[in-house]
Amino acid sequence: MKCPFCGFANDKVVDSRESKEAESIRRRRECLKCGKRFTTYERIDEIPYMVVKKDGRREKFDRQKVLKRITAGLREAAGSHQQTGTDCE
Repeated sequence: MKCPFCGFANDKVVDSRESKEAESIRRRRECLKCGKRFTTYERIDEIPYMVVKKDGRREKFDRQKVLKRITAGLREAAGSHQQTGTDCE
């Protein structure tokens, strides 16, 4: 982080706190060159995960959709196991 007063690139964090809504982090910094203090606010940018389909389309990742398909696959596997009459020991 550059000091807004002298432009020096190095500083130290004096205090760090979450905002009331926990949307950002407030940091008090002190410049190592001029000694002046300044405040920065850091926010996390949420970048959604994207899934590339076979036809090239992009779609947002949906965790519930994946869990639903895994559960369905397990049910199908259990059903085919009972139909064949095989028993695992």
